Amino acid sequence: MGLFNFGKKKEEQGANDSGKKIETGCACGNKCGISDVKTVKFIVLGACCKKSSDTFINVKNAVAELGFEDEVINIGDFIEIAKYGVMQTPAFVINGKVVSYGKLITTEEAKEFIEKFELTKGE
Repeated sequence: MGLFNFGKKKEEQGANDSGKKIETGCACGNKCGISDVKTVKFIVLGACCKKSSDTFINVKNAVAELGFEDEVINIGDFIEIAKYGVMQTPAFVINGKVVSYGKLITTEEAKEFIEKFELTKGE
């Protein structure tokens, strides 16, 4: 065994017990539901740190408290995050527009962002 995995064969890194390479949609190892992002109203970018996971929970709470039935998705894939031009997470996206990035968003702040964009439940 090499120090800090030096000397390990490349094919061994990132493989599971069966030897097959693990495919993932997120740097943290989670599948983040990136399949149909264009139809989603509420997106939280960043999934691997406490601030990002807390922001995701707060945005979900805000969406529910305002009476929306829309799903909130959490994207942690760096390539997908970069498509939004975001360099710091967590970030909050409403209807494809980044409204906040680089800081924890509270439930109250998320409600303010949603109300600022004057979203209606039928939109």
